[in-house]
Amino acid sequence: MWLERRVVPDEDREQWTWTPLEAVGPLRFGQTVEEVAAVLQEPISGRDSREQWVPFSSRGVDTYYRSEDWTPAAVAIDACRGPQISFGEVRLVGRLPSELTPWLEAGADTHEGRLRFGLNGEAGLPGLGLVMRCQQNGDFNRTRPVMVAPEWADTSVDSWEGPLPSREWLVY
Repeated sequence: MWLERRVVPDEDREQWTWTPLEAVGPLRFGQTVEEVAAVLQEPISGRDSREQWVPFSSRGVDTYYRSEDWTPAAVAIDACRGPQISFGEVRLVGRLPSELTPWLEAGADTHEGRLRFGLNGEAGLPGLGLVMRCQQNGDFNRTRPVMVAPEWADTSVDSWEGPLPSREWLVY
């Protein structure tokens, strides 16, 4: 049996908007790790240089950084308790994957024309810098979006040769 955590209802989550390839809520690609910590009002409690990863666990946010300058290149949101991320009218966090399938398929026609699937079977829209990961919760998967900076967008869906650290692909 997989660990099952309570899924925080949308109305009880922070509400963030996503600007593809630029920002996830108050986080901007290009900030320093210290600026990210200040915006999230949470100290840096862990930092894995090997995986270019800094978790902000109390916020349900994982951040991944470029190795050369430690500026954010990806933001992943915990499916059960992270902020709700909206893109227009679409809520991206904590949903059953099948609920977002029609939107992802339509996005392939609307946003840069590509819907890609990685080796793990998870969908992505490279033109938007989105990887729609899944996070196991009990008997269900819930959506755990990973939004990436422009320089990571084209290959971010690929767990084999893409830039997302292996931690993101192995933990969830």
